[in-house]
Formats: sequence, structure tokens, C-alpha cells
Amino acid sequence: MFRKIYLTLATILISLIGLAQTGTLKGVIKDAASGEPIPFANVIAEKNGNQIGGATTDFDGNYVIKPIEPGKYTLKATFVGYQTVEVTGIIVSANKITFQDINLQEGVALAEVKIIEYKKPLLDQDNLSGETKTAEEIVALPTRSVASVAATTAGIYQRDEGDAVNIRGSRTDATEYYIDGIKVRGSLGVPTSGIEQITVVTGGLPAQYGDATGGVISVTTKGPSNKFFGQVELESSSLFDDYNYNLLGFALSGPIIKKRNSDGTRGSSILGYFIAGELRSVDDTDPSAIGVWKVKDSKLDELRANPFQIAPNAAAGFLSTSDFLTENDFENVQAKLNTNQKRFNISGKLDFKPAKNTFFSFGGSYYARSSRDWSYWRSMYSWDNNRESTQKTYRLFGKLTQKFGSDEANDEKSATTIKNAFFTIQGDYTNNRYTWVDSDHQFNLFNYGHVGKFTTDRTKIYNRNDVLDTNTGIWYSNVQEMTGWQDTLFDFNEFAFGNPLNPSLVNYTRAYYDMFERYGMTSYVGTESDGVIRTAADLQGQGLLNGQSPASVYSLFGNHGTIYGGAYKQENTQTTFKAAGSADIKSHEISFGFEYEQRRDYYWGSSPTSMWTLGRQLTNMHIMERDLSNPIFVTDVNGIFQDTIDYNRLYVESAQSTFDKNLRLQLFGDDVDLPENQLQFIDIDSYDPSTFNIKMFSEDELLNSGSSLVYYYGYDIYGDKVDYGSSLDAFFDTTGSKRYIAPFEPIYTAGYIQDKFAIEDLIFNIGLRVDRYDANQKVLKDRYLLYSAYSAGAQNDDGDFWDGMTNYSNGNNGTHPSTIGNDYVVYVDNVNSPTKVVGYRDGDNWYNAQGLGISDPTLLADAAGGQIQPYLVNPQNAAVGYVTQDAFQDYKPEVVFMPRIAFSFPISDEAQFFAHYDVLTQRPPGNNRLEPVDYLFMADRVGATLSNPDLKPEKTIDYELGFAKTLSLRSALKISAFYKEMRDMIQVINTLGAYPAQYVTYGNIDFGTVKGLSVNYDLRRTNNVSLTANYTLQFADGTGSSATSGSSLVNTGQPNLRTTIPLSYDQRHALTASVDYSYGTGKDYNGPVLFGLKFLEDAGANIMMSAGSGTPYSKQSNITQEAASGINDRSTLEGSLNGSRLPWQFRLSAKLNKNFVIKWSDKKRSNLNVYVQVQNLLDAENIISVYRATGNPEDDGYLTSAAAQNSIDAKNDPNAFRYLYSLAVNNPSNYSLPRMWRAGISIDF
Repeated sequence: MFRKIYLTLATILISLIGLAQTGTLKGVIKDAASGEPIPFANVIAEKNGNQIGGATTDFDGNYVIKPIEPGKYTLKATFVGYQTVEVTGIIVSANKITFQDINLQEGVALAEVKIIEYKKPLLDQDNLSGETKTAEEIVALPTRSVASVAATTAGIYQRDEGDAVNIRGSRTDATEYYIDGIKVRGSLGVPTSGIEQITVVTGGLPAQYGDATGGVISVTTKGPSNKFFGQVELESSSLFDDYNYNLLGFALSGPIIKKRNSDGTRGSSILGYFIAGELRSVDDTDPSAIGVWKVKDSKLDELRANPFQIAPNAAAGFLSTSDFLTENDFENVQAKLNTNQKRFNISGKLDFKPAKNTFFSFGGSYYARSSRDWSYWRSMYSWDNNRESTQKTYRLFGKLTQKFGSDEANDEKSATTIKNAFFTIQGDYTNNRYTWVDSDHQFNLFNYGHVGKFTTDRTKIYNRNDVLDTNTGIWYSNVQEMTGWQDTLFDFNEFAFGNPLNPSLVNYTRAYYDMFERYGMTSYVGTESDGVIRTAADLQGQGLLNGQSPASVYSLFGNHGTIYGGAYKQENTQTTFKAAGSADIKSHEISFGFEYEQRRDYYWGSSPTSMWTLGRQLTNMHIMERDLSNPIFVTDVNGIFQDTIDYNRLYVESAQSTFDKNLRLQLFGDDVDLPENQLQFIDIDSYDPSTFNIKMFSEDELLNSGSSLVYYYGYDIYGDKVDYGSSLDAFFDTTGSKRYIAPFEPIYTAGYIQDKFAIEDLIFNIGLRVDRYDANQKVLKDRYLLYSAYSAGAQNDDGDFWDGMTNYSNGNNGTHPSTIGNDYVVYVDNVNSPTKVVGYRDGDNWYNAQGLGISDPTLLADAAGGQIQPYLVNPQNAAVGYVTQDAFQDYKPEVVFMPRIAFSFPISDEAQFFAHYDVLTQRPPGNNRLEPVDYLFMADRVGATLSNPDLKPEKTIDYELGFAKTLSLRSALKISAFYKEMRDMIQVINTLGAYPAQYVTYGNIDFGTVKGLSVNYDLRRTNNVSLTANYTLQFADGTGSSATSGSSLVNTGQPNLRTTIPLSYDQRHALTASVDYSYGTGKDYNGPVLFGLKFLEDAGANIMMSAGSGTPYSKQSNITQEAASGINDRSTLEGSLNGSRLPWQFRLSAKLNKNFVIKWSDKKRSNLNVYVQVQNLLDAENIISVYRATGNPEDDGYLTSAAAQNSIDAKNDPNAFRYLYSLAVNNPSNYSLPRMWRAGISIDF
């Protein structure tokens, strides 16, 4: 109901108003000689040669041009009798005011136009809590990562180049990205050549922004130009390293239709376009400073040919040859193997201006990526089996901007009170699609893990017994009775269905068969040492059946042939309608807006290799027994009883699985119901994998009693997309109805109003934003109960509800304790036959039978025989595990009011204070989707981690106070102190006392504070140098660094304890700097001259430096085997949580470039730019993770631990284990990126 109402409201509001990210140009036009304002002067703003807006100055010489898109503009000012002045390169940012005053000279060379280059103000009065990088600045930096560009701003922590960022102590997922006002889901997907500017807002978020508690990174793309423009760029690292980074980029822009001027010449563009794209291929997207270890290719070939060797004690069987390698069998390589990534992204924009005050913009982007994903587990022996992942993202948007009134009507001389009124309407759609599969098998599920054809010969088993013929009542003494079936031969043929699908797995099985025969091994069936494999059990997990994987190498790495055993797909969509309006009422810019967003998330994932195992288990279940009621008396040709009794298989219809039924239908077709076909024993390993498909299984068979082979929502269990779901009652129905799960469809709506005004240089921004988040799903009424339970005030139809109880609460004469409210849940001694009350619960607060508060609900369980026992309304449902919708209710939408106040005011012409107060919220970033399967098998999954569909938005209150001052005409200093309170952050919690089983989920229980000081120094170009430097001192403390940082505590069964510790991204000291040194051209060149050649003309270098203190980690006092997988060692904390620190990090990157001008003709020229870029110039091995016991990135202390020596000596080859462990423990992920060189060339035309 609410959904329909909100959709209707959204449609109505969108038809009235609209939204876009726009900026404002304002200033004063004065007489250069007298300083007096010039009224009625004409001011025009142009972008890429197209007139975007204009204004006429008022009596005080003031002008305002709005709305205009972010970007770079040329401002022209003209007045009769004065020389025309153009100011070029003016930077306008989203939701900011750019000030530009112009002085006109009277009567001087009126026919000439005075051109002035815009100088970015030292103090950006309207973005003092953040920074804007222009296209020129972005291109000059030695990085292409938007996150890394943003990390040059004070207060932003980035662990390594290209990593996600934490803004002022907030979690990584608290940062929102925007592209042209579109909230990003999935990849940014914007080519570098298509970026106009990147604006980073670390505090003082305007009311237009919501759903972010950290900060905002806003990307503005370029728009069409009035003249045709093109650019091509090529960048590569292939000359320098094995990472093979190669990029081809391009950009095209120009007009499609131009308007005709009154003199017949062509004017500015009416319809124009801009397109930019990149094609990139990289062999290693995330290299390590220490490289990566692998088995040598020649040795790996040997292992594949001979995966086993005979054990010293032949009776012990075979051992893996991978367990016996020496130091000479390994090598370190610079780039990870089989991790190539290919990526293509393109973005475009079409601008249409049919009238002076009407503007349409349409655009979109497409991003496609195909990768082989690195896995440390497979990196040593089986890197060739790295999984394949793909992503495809496309975005579409349309926007209308309508301005009201003429330039004259918007001037001071006009009597109108409302001026510069406009509205915008924008709609956008984003679609992200992902897959994760084996590159060869894709979604051919039964190809995963297929080894070959296994054929089993079976014979009947006889024993001498006394047998009663139940049909005749006759006893037969000491006869040969058939008692079962036995395998006699288990044959293997890897080529039965053509070339093997998984030759790396075939190697194991074929080698095992060969060695079993060569060494005359004995089968489990029989006693002869003839080397014949008679049954599947003879393979002992070394020879591989279909669906099986090889054993690991000492639990350190997957062995050769270890395949990726999953097949997953995901689709996320986002549809948004935004609307906003704005008008100037005297000195106030009043803006208001509305936003409606609907997301749809779909997911399907499976474990294909497990389907072979499940298929074996489900096949023939109905014919495993003998038909004892119909004995077959074996006679000779003369009808003489041969002292032998046989039986056919007993057909038990109720025991037949859905998989078995569908398989027989596939094999026998119309003859499936013939008795011989129903009784035939089927060996699924003897059939071609194309015989099978996932739809042969029933839904419940795939759910496998909670050990599900499929995880899904928005798709049915078989992977077919659906846009609907079952009701919970239908889903939980035990009669076998379709268990559909709808896509996750949360709804986010917001509205805001904001008053932004400037008085002289004083800027105020006061607003209110209201967010409404609706998870749009069912949630548990009580997270402790899956079945409805009685409360203390409950009564039955006969009046006294408590008849039959020996007490209400421990003998209180038929009354509940006075401390117990009527709505408190009652707990008893036995769910099915309650005889007394043992306790109560009010929300998360527990009480014993006497009404006294207790902190441990297990006390009630102890009083009820060891398990918590609520007084259930229908205990019969709980007894059979029948869940109903009664335990659920609709999610209650959260409405949050968020005031925003920001202002800056000058102390003098060279200094100003600024401050802001913000209330920010963000919808739950994850772990909040209703998963009905969790509740279907809840009783069987004690301690499982379940999503919490009832999570609420996270909240932050943000304060900042700052001071900015120009130190000279070319330098300025900015100092700001900030403080954040983070509330209702998400963290794992224990649900002790839940029924029918205790479980772990997520709750809004975390909190934290961030205190910090940032200093920014900005030196504009002085001679050849410009410099930006930032220092941040920060203290980020909280109860959890991520939604799962409390898992280790919760897994010990502890209650939800909260203690404030330094957050894992608490970098106390951070210093970043960007230095640009460049030479000008022509008369501005001041560089060296060699033989009359200005060889450094239009050349430069940009150096980007970052340094930071180490982030926290928790020290442990005991040695644990960290490099191995599946080892359940428990660590012991030493000192306090996050009480130790990593070492400092230092990173220096640089970019050198030289520009050449190519003159094709007098009117046509091109710029050819050649550059070299190097990241981590000093090749610093920055440590980004260490082992908690040693504080060392390459040693966890296990190999030298006295307690480990006996275990090490018991390995197949202790020396081989020690060396392999030393390689495994030195994980390349513990180190930062290495030095990486790239060379590039670009040309425009």
C-alpha cells in the first residue's frame, strides 16, 4: 500500500519539479579606474564554445548566472563604451558558488577583447571542507584511480594505491560516489578522458546529498564542444614489467546542429555530443612488492604426470608427490599468473538546447569487464584453474532543465521578488550484472568436477540361512539365501564421452588406477592382491570420482587440479527519479527537492561439484532393500529346487527421490513405468554429464536440510529469473509448493529544503533533509522467537489461561511478579507439556521466575532441562518444524530528519572562519535481506549467522570548525578541527536464548567517535612550482571497524559486549603532497636552452607523495598456524584490542610529460603529449598486514615454535613442509604495490 502511495507521490512531484547537480556563477562588474559598479552590463558564460547562460548586472553591478553544469567556463563581460573582457578557465563545481569579479576599462581599444586567465582562488569560500580537482589536474597526477585522486584530500585514508577510502574515520561503505548527480551502483565506469572534475566533500554536506555518513566523491563528466574535437591515448607498461598494462583511450566531441545567427553565420551548438572510451588489458591488476611464488612449470608437469608415489610402508598406500618438493622446485615471479583482466568502458552525452531557457541532456555509460581472479589457495599449484568473473554495467539518464524569466526579469531593476527560478527533472537507470564461473564450464553445472565414466559390475551375495516363505508358511533350512549385492569391478574410462572435461582431475584417477595395478594392491572387496579396483571405496579419495577434488598440500595450498567449484550470477538494478527547484528570493537561494529510488537485487549461486554427491545419494534410494515377501526359488530346467532363494529389489515408492524419478524419465522415456526400469540400479557416474540438469532435483533436495547447494533470491532455485516471491506461508508450506524468494526491493525516498545565501563574502547554507527508508519485506516480530508465544497477560476463552500450571511463577499464589508486564514473553519448563513458569523476557531484557533481572538467558534453559522453552501458542508446529507467517510482520519504514547548517565568514580580506553541523544517515549497507531459507532450517543450524531484515539506518553527527588564511598572493593555509559521533552502526550480535535455536545476526549496536585536525597548504604556481600539501591528525575510536569485526567475540558465545578501541583504519598521522614542476612556452619559458633549443618547453613533472603512521591490530600471545587453512587454533589476546600498530608507510609516485605542438596548417594544429609514469618510485615494501603473534609480515612463529615440532616431524616430509610453509606464510597480500612504470602518448585533433 505504502509503496503505491509513494510511487504516486513521486510521479506527481516529478511532474512539478526536478533535480540536477548544478553550480552558480556570481560576481560584480566594476569600472577599472573608479571602482564604481557598472549597472546593466551584459555577462555571458560559455562552455566549450557554446553559450550556456547569461545575465545583466543590477544597479550595484551584481550578476548571477544559474543553473550551470559543473565544468570549465569562459565568462564574457560587455558594456557600451568599455573594452570587452573574457575570463577563461573558470571552474564551476556542483552545488557551489563560484565568485568572479571583472573590471572593465572605458574607451581603450574597444575593438579588442582583453583575455584574462582565471586563477583559482586560494580560498574556495564555498568548499572549505573538501577539494575539487579539474581535468588538467587529474591528468597530471600519476594515477587513474578516482579513489586515489580523492585520497590527496586531507582527512582521507587509503591503504594502498587504488584501494577504497575512509573519509574522516568513517567506514569504507560510508562513502557515496556520484556521476553527474547519479548515485553509483557497481563500477564507476568513466574513462579518465571523459572526466571534467572530481569534487570531494569531507564535511558540510548540503541537504541535496543523503544516504552517506562519511563523505561524497562526485564525478562530473565533460560535455559537448562547439567545434569538433578528438583525442587518442595509448599507455603501456609492457616495456618495463610483466604486468602488461595496456590501455587505449579516445574522446570525441562536437556539434550536430548549430543555430544560425542573424548575419547568416553559424552560432553556438543546439545539439552536440561527447563520447569517451577506454580499452584496457592487464595481466596483474594487484601485484605485490615481493612477487608471488609458484611451482616451476617443468616440476608441475611432472606432478601432473605422476601425482602419487608409493608410501615407504607399501601397505600404507600412496602419498601425494606434491608433499615431497624441494627448494629448487619453486620460483618467484613478478606477476601473478592467469589473472588477466580485460575491460572496456565508454560514456557519452547528448546535449540539446531548443530554446534559451530550456536544456535537455541525455547520456549513459557502459562498462564491461572479464577477469581471471587470483586465488592464493590456487596460486602455487593450480593457478591455471582461476575462476572467471565478468561484470557488465550500463547507466542511462535523461534530464530537463527549465529556467524561468528573461535576463532582465532576473535583474535588480525588475520588480519581481522571485528571480533565477528554474527546475530540473532527472531520471536514471543503472543495471549491474555479474558472473563468477569456471571459464570452461560456465553454467553447465554437471561438467564441473566430471572425471570420466565409471562402470560398476555387481553380483548377488548369498549366505546359508533358515528362511520362512511368508506366502506358504513353509520353512526352508540351511539354504543359500540372497542377502544383498556386492561390487565386483569398478572400471574407469576417461575418453568414453570424448576428450576429458577436466584433464587435471583425470590425472589423479588414471594414475591411481595404474599404480593400484602396478603395485598389486588389494581391494576392499576380496582378499586377492591383484591390483584390481572393485569398488569406489578403493579410490580412498585419491583417485577422484566425479565431483571430487584432490587433497590439499599440507592444508597450505590447493593441489594441482584444484578447480573452482562454484557458479554464480547476480543482477542489481537501480531506478531513480529526482526532482528539484530553485529560486532566488532577494539574497536567498531557496532550493528544494525530492528523490525516489527503487533497487532490485537478484542473486543465484550454486555448488555444482556437490550435485554429483547429492545425485549419488538420491539415486536408487527406493530399491535398496530386498523384496522379502516375494522370494524367488531357484530351480533347474527340471523344476528341481536348487537350495537357493533369490529376491528382486523392493520398490518403495515413498522413498523414491524426485531426482531419481526425473533421471529415470530422462533415461527410459515413455517406458519409465515398466517394472524392470523402476527396479534397475542406476549408476549416475556411468552417464554423460549432459544427461543431467539441475531441474531433476526438487527444491527441497537442493536445499538439502539446510546444507544448501543453491543460494538464491530474485531467481527460482534453478536459476530462472523471477520478479515475484511466494508468501511466507506458501514458502514454509511442507506440501512441496514452489519456494520462490522475491528480489530484494528496498525503497528509498527523500525530500529536502535548503536556503543558501551570500552576503558580500559571507556564505550560509542551512537546510533540512528528510529520508525515508523502507526495506519492503517481512521481518521477525520478535528476533528471539520463530513461533508465536504467550505473554504474561494472555488469557484463554475460559478466563484463566494458566490452569494446569503448578505455579504462575515459582509459587506466587497464581500471580506474576509485580515487575513483570502483561506483554512480557513467558518461558516454561517444557514446550510441549508446560507445568511451571521459569522466566520472562521483555525485548532484550531477561527475568527469572521471581521477576528479577538476569543477564544470562541460559539460566532459563538450565531450569527447563537444558534448552530454552517459550510458552508457545502452537507447540505442535514447532515439533514438526512448521513455520508460519504469524511470526513475521512488515518492516516499519524509518523516517529520519537531518538538519544541515554550514557557514563561513571573513575576518578580513585574507582570512575567514568556517563551520558546519550535519546530521547524516545511511541505509543499512548490507546483511539486511530477508532469507526465508534461514528460518526454514533454523532448528537444525545452531549458531548459524543469519541476515537481519530489520536493520535500521546508520547515523552520524558531524561537526567542523576551521580557519583559512592567505599567506601571500600565491599561497594559503587552511586548518580545520572535526568531530564525529557515529551511532547505530551495524555489528554481528549473538541472539542467546532464541528459539528454536541460538543464532548470530546483525544489529545496530556499534558506536564510535572521530576527533581530528587537518592542515592544508596550497602554493599556486610560483615560477615553475605549484604545491598542495595536507596533514591530518586523527583519532578514530569505536566498538567495531566493520559489520563483522566482532565475529571472534560472538563465536565464543559471549554476550554483546561493547568496548571502545581504535578502529582498524585509525591512521593517526597522514601526510600527502602533490608537487608540480613545469615549464611554460614562448616568452613564459624560463628553462635551459641547448643549442638554441628550448628542449623543456611545455614539459613538466608531477610528484605525488603520501606517508602515514601504521594502523592498529590486536597482538596475540600464543603461536597459531596462520598460513594453513582449516586449522582451528584459537588465539589469545595480548594487551588490549587493536593495541599494536603497523609500521609507517611511505609512497612516492611521479609523472613526467612533454607536450609537442604539431602544426598541420595555419589554422589547424594538434597537441602531442608524451609521458612516463611511475608508481611507488622508491619501490618501498610497505607493510599492510602482519601476523599478530610476531608483528612480522613474513613469519607467524609457527615453524620455530617448540610446541609445533612434533606435529611438523609427523608430516610426510618435514623439510618439504617447512620450506613450503615459509613460502605460504610470506603472503604477498601483506605488502603494498611494487614500483610500476608506464609510458604513454596522447594526441588531440
